[in-house]
Amino acid sequence: MNYLPNEVTLSTKVTNRFSYMKQKIGITPNIMARVAILKALESKVSPELLEVPESLGQKIPKDIVFGEYIDIFNFAIKQYMDTYSYTGDVKVLISNLIETGAY
Repeated sequence: MNYLPNEVTLSTKVTNRFSYMKQKIGITPNIMARVAILKALESKVSPELLEVPESLGQKIPKDIVFGEYIDIFNFAIKQYMDTYSYTGDVKVLISNLIETGAY
């Protein structure tokens, strides 16, 4: 089963931070979003303690955000949802994971 949404929405704050980092070091926002998700998953923060975006900004299609690692991220998100018995919207969860992992 595919747990990933068709697109991922970044907050305005994260979009601005990722744009700044891209200018300085050249890493694209999709790569930074992957790292942010993994950092948030690694920190083992429960869903209710994840940071919530204040305003939504850039939308990135699923195949660009996760690239060739889509199966790995699908598995990781499924494991996270199972571990914390999360039943909410996966799109919101991923945005919150990126928000948490980006800072």
